[in-house]
Amino acid sequence: MTVNEQFVSIVIMTVSGIIIGAVIDATRIYISALSPKSFLRKISFLLEIVVWALLGVTSFYIIFLIKGGEWRLVDPLSQILGIFLYESFFQPFFRFLGRLLIILIINPIITIIHFIINAIRTILVLIIRILVILLSPFYKIFAIIKKYFHKKFTNVKKGIFKKR
Repeated sequence: MTVNEQFVSIVIMTVSGIIIGAVIDATRIYISALSPKSFLRKISFLLEIVVWALLGVTSFYIIFLIKGGEWRLVDPLSQILGIFLYESFFQPFFRFLGRLLIILIINPIITIIHFIINAIRTILVLIIRILVILLSPFYKIFAIIKKYFHKKFTNVKKGIFKKR
């Protein structure tokens, strides 16, 4: 491996460290933004371990693609450098991008989903109210029949289960 290839692999691993820092930071921010009663908030420790494991697998896949699977001590050191660079310099920029992503993409999608759910709910309530209005005359008839038969069956029940 030439010096140029080694330098490129160190730069790539440093960039992957920056991305790892951004992913972990975003994961922690989004989990802390959840309600304290949320299920994801309660299992945040396990969720963060899963995210770290997936990032580790991705890092080894990057090493496999770049170097054919040759692992050197420089690789984790350059990733740690990338994480420190993220914490020192890139964190405000990535947090700004995250807020921008939420405002421009995620919030409109959530709003559209809420609109669709409310429209379906309103249509179902309207259908139920129409059915109630159409069946309300029959309700009085059923109430009278129930009252009449309830008296008859109460007398039969008393006769069957009478104490002797």
